[in-house]
Amino acid sequence: MSFKDVIKKFSNKYVIATLIFAALIVFIDQYNIFEQGRSYRKLRKMKKEVEYYDREIEKQEQTLNALKSDTALLEKVAREQHLMKRDDEVVYILDIKE
Repeated sequence: MSFKDVIKKFSNKYVIATLIFAALIVFIDQYNIFEQGRSYRKLRKMKKEVEYYDREIEKQEQTLNALKSDTALLEKVAREQHLMKRDDEVVYILDIKE
């Protein structure tokens, strides 16, 4: 098969039209191959975020269940994280920066 035979096959108007159409679809169209790649990367990132938030929700639910069942833990969290106190107590907050 010589170079002239290849040129004759590609000089057919239907082959040329098909190649031009394929190039338009692959490179220039709204949903071209580059946009598909960006969309795929964005989808992977969002799926990772969904997994992360699912894990965080599970942790929060476990913490909530523990707080509902254990009053000592509830008091500990209220005092340490929310700086709550009893009516007859005085709380001093020391902010030590090095």
